[in-house]
Amino acid sequence: MSKFLRIISTTLLVLVFQLLMIACEDDSQDVIADPCNPAGAAGELLTVTPFGIPFTTQQVQTFLMAYGAPMGLELKYAIDAYKITYQTRDILGELTTASGVIFIPQGIDTLDLLSTQHGTTIKRDEVGSVNPVYAIDGIIAAMNGYIVAAPDYLGLGSSGGIHPYLHAELSANAVVDMIRATKAYACQAEIMLTDRLFLAGYSEGGFVTLATHKAMESEYSDEFQPTAVAPMAGPYDLLTSTRSILNRSRYNNPFYLALTIVSYNDIYGWDRLDEIFQEPYASRIPGLFDGSYGGGDINDSLTTYIDSLFTAEFKTSFLAGEETAIEAALTENSPLNWGPIAPVRLFHGTKDSTVYYDNSLTAYESMQSNGGLSVDLVSLLGADHGSAVLPAYYLAINWFDSLRIED
Repeated sequence: MSKFLRIISTTLLVLVFQLLMIACEDDSQDVIADPCNPAGAAGELLTVTPFGIPFTTQQVQTFLMAYGAPMGLELKYAIDAYKITYQTRDILGELTTASGVIFIPQGIDTLDLLSTQHGTTIKRDEVGSVNPVYAIDGIIAAMNGYIVAAPDYLGLGSSGGIHPYLHAELSANAVVDMIRATKAYACQAEIMLTDRLFLAGYSEGGFVTLATHKAMESEYSDEFQPTAVAPMAGPYDLLTSTRSILNRSRYNNPFYLALTIVSYNDIYGWDRLDEIFQEPYASRIPGLFDGSYGGGDINDSLTTYIDSLFTAEFKTSFLAGEETAIEAALTENSPLNWGPIAPVRLFHGTKDSTVYYDNSLTAYESMQSNGGLSVDLVSLLGADHGSAVLPAYYLAINWFDSLRIED
């Protein structure tokens, strides 16, 4: 999650969410297998826990405007929130439990489905299924008339283990199966859904959104045909981004780099953390990513100086193109080199120093050159990673709304 969204979420947590937290686990409903919800399959809905009291538009609008929401950002509907758990697949292809939150606007008979993918968070309980405020993007979308699926991702919420950060397959699995589980709940609750499916996400969520779109069109095209997709400020070109950061003297958010390497080290079984990181950081890092600490805490335990964080041997080897396994993993997980069928509109601030704007430019050019049918790049001039968040979401939702009107 970006610092900007974290500020909004914290404020809402203090002033709004005290009432919502009266919901308790005793309210969870074990889901009985039925035609809406195939048992023993990826996407199976396991439990549903209502949060009890709806969010109102007045509560949310007040704080969004206080934190610089664009003029004209309109919130139309009160919403109900539900924590769900569901089945998805891990790196071995085995079924495992994941969690997320569903937002449902009140007073609409037939709903379009929108899946929102959150930005980077590594503290296990800073996700929407624990506190819906952490899925503020989903709240905004639902208040504009969408049923929203907001997955926590693996390694967060009710899911154990290390969060598989920037791993395309596992990220896409969590989203695809969350959407399946959301549809299962809608079927059981007799909520009518249209055939429209929208995807949106910011920062890590932008990466997850594009990875999910690619998986849907390459692996699940018989089941999912996205209507439109809005990846925002995501690290799509992982290899180039890593090289760019390692060539700098300083990087203000070192936990992003450390998290990527810790995640891949776990997934691919490299066992190389002590070769990659210098002491005292090499010894600290394994304990920092157990889900107990937030990004700010981890940044404070690391260093912003690249030459102090990484060993000279690793940095030299990587920049010389000799770290072939790491390069292969970064390339394999970059959702590039394909031509999407569904319309894609990328959003990115031109002054983003956290996730470089070139990521979106590269993704745009790659999808265009590979035959993408409708690919656009919206450049938010002068905006950085924090200041672009709300304008990007506002523009994305307006774009989605325009496509619904056309239909």
